[in-house]
Amino acid sequence: VSHGSVADHKRFWVDTLGGKAVKIGNVDAIEFPDAYLLLHEGKPTGPTRGTTFDHIGFAVPDVPALTAKVVAAGYGLTVGREPAPGETASPPTAGNYGRFSYLVGPDGVKVELVTSMAENPPPITHHHMHFVNRDFVAMQQWYMNAFNATLRPGQTDFFIGADLPGVGYMLNFFSWLPDESLVGTAGRAVDHVGFEVRDLEKFCAELQAKGIELTAPYERLADTGIARARITDPWGTVIELTEGLRGAP
Repeated sequence: VSHGSVADHKRFWVDTLGGKAVKIGNVDAIEFPDAYLLLHEGKPTGPTRGTTFDHIGFAVPDVPALTAKVVAAGYGLTVGREPAPGETASPPTAGNYGRFSYLVGPDGVKVELVTSMAENPPPITHHHMHFVNRDFVAMQQWYMNAFNATLRPGQTDFFIGADLPGVGYMLNFFSWLPDESLVGTAGRAVDHVGFEVRDLEKFCAELQAKGIELTAPYERLADTGIARARITDPWGTVIELTEGLRGAP
């Protein structure tokens, strides 16, 4: 969910990356396969970098071609493991995922493009959410517990993953910025992340039974019929839970 100029974000997410501009109730949104970005006007307090949520990842058929389009549209590129402040060299990026790139959109929103491995892949589809933390293993354990996710094999000394039920590959946890003081997401370019949940009211009760308190109560919006609630992870990542968003526009 992005903050900033809606027009600037539409130019990036729609005109450049190929998302579809839609309305959810009276909120401007960008629709991708398996993901919505909700846009709200307001000056963010900073980019995604430096928060506990580092970037959102999309899978595309041809990463170099789309990356060239992004650069031609005037947007910058970055890397996965960015240099620390004052340094120019980036540490080596983990793993060999084939071709990938990292983009910087409006307000410093960071996006990763990875090469789609699907047969006849769509032009772009949501791929993963990428969290960073010194306590990256503890963070992964918290998300596994909260969302009934499963451990993904292949963890390293700075990476561990979790797969969501019914979704699969989704949650990545890295220790890419171990020497920086990370902050939570509230008020930043990506203010919060979101997950669509079946039977949200029951799920909220299950969270509370696990000792995870709601930071915004369960409610159903009269204008759209969408149900929502919020939690915040122990490191300050704000998480909105919804039911009904998928079929809203």
